[in-house]
Amino acid sequence: MVSVDLDWTLVVQLVTFLVLMFILNRILFRPILNILRERERLFEDLKGKSAQFKEQLELGEAEEKSERAGAVKDGEKAQTARKIEGQAEERGILEKAQAESSRKLEDAARDLAAQVADAKKGLEAEARILGLDIAQKLLGREIRV
Repeated sequence: MVSVDLDWTLVVQLVTFLVLMFILNRILFRPILNILRERERLFEDLKGKSAQFKEQLELGEAEEKSERAGAVKDGEKAQTARKIEGQAEERGILEKAQAESSRKLEDAARDLAAQVADAKKGLEAEARILGLDIAQKLLGREIRV
């Protein structure tokens, strides 16, 4: 028959295990979870900004359509000379509105791409630092890169 004797070493091992879990939670798990939460928040912010840019684009297109309809209606009511002048002015307004909406869209896409690149760079740098810190703590010595 096998007999199991419970002595003080079991208590020591239990305390050691609990201390190790506490330390790992503080040093490893919480920082990683915080980084993941921050990354998720950043992506949600970027999605929200992207949605705002889409809304602005749709509003610009709606304004463009309403301006076009107004210009056409005014051109039909005017005299022949005014009609020609109104059509020329309409073309200029449309080109300007299209150029402006295209420029705003390009600016928004460029800003979004720059923000994503900055976020990636920041996250990569943080990940490297965190990885180095974790490796140093796990190995118990300094690591030089």
